[in-house]
Amino acid sequence: MYTEIFRIGRIAVYTYGLAMMLAFIFGILVAARRSRKAGIGSNVIWDISMLIMIVSLAGARLTYVFSHVSEFEGQWLNVVNPFQADGRIGIAGMTLLGGVIAAIAVAFWYVRRKKLNFWTLTDVMMPSLALGIGVGRLGCFFNGCCYGYPTHSWLGVLFPKGSLASYQFPNVPVLPTQLFEAAGAFLIFFLLLVLERRKKFSGFIFASFLIGYGILRSWVDTMRIDDAGDILWQSGTAHLTLGQAISAVLIVAGVWIIAKRKKA
Repeated sequence: MYTEIFRIGRIAVYTYGLAMMLAFIFGILVAARRSRKAGIGSNVIWDISMLIMIVSLAGARLTYVFSHVSEFEGQWLNVVNPFQADGRIGIAGMTLLGGVIAAIAVAFWYVRRKKLNFWTLTDVMMPSLALGIGVGRLGCFFNGCCYGYPTHSWLGVLFPKGSLASYQFPNVPVLPTQLFEAAGAFLIFFLLLVLERRKKFSGFIFASFLIGYGILRSWVDTMRIDDAGDILWQSGTAHLTLGQAISAVLIVAGVWIIAKRKKA
């Protein structure tokens, strides 16, 4: 895996950071193109995309901090400090689902403020969000984080020294759950584009994303190694993660939206 693309002194360009940048770029371009068919100006897409980029990153960071409070006790400045103790520049530690929730929340606030149609706008944006998640998870794979349990199957990946996976499981193949989620997110992206042609009411694509990604993330979390702070409940080998809890909310919300909007 390649965590760094290149380095100039203490400043490094990380593969994960590049993946996140590409995720936003691709997502904005796809949404801008789709917005024309929905009668939404491209300026609206660019404005809300900038908001989503800032707020989703903040949401992902704060969700991570919330579930790993002990890491920051007595050094709360590290929550936002880009200069790390090992000399690296950048903020490490984010929870993707927190970013998804923050993105949806800021989209709701934006359409209320601009008096736009929430369902139409979210239908336009959701395929981009799925695409962005897929690209972002590829960054996780190259970064060696968000990995799965050790395995002896042909699916196992042996991460190199220096990665988080190799630190916890040296010389042991683990399930590449990052790739599983990336593949699932890309599949959701294409399915949403297909469903677009058959939708019978506004909000259907939004609800379909909530259900699809909720199911995907719940499944991936059954194979993924979680930090102690991400586990909400545990009894023996059975446990419930923060990701699964949020995913359950997404699924229920998606089903509720379809039921309500179908009658509207």
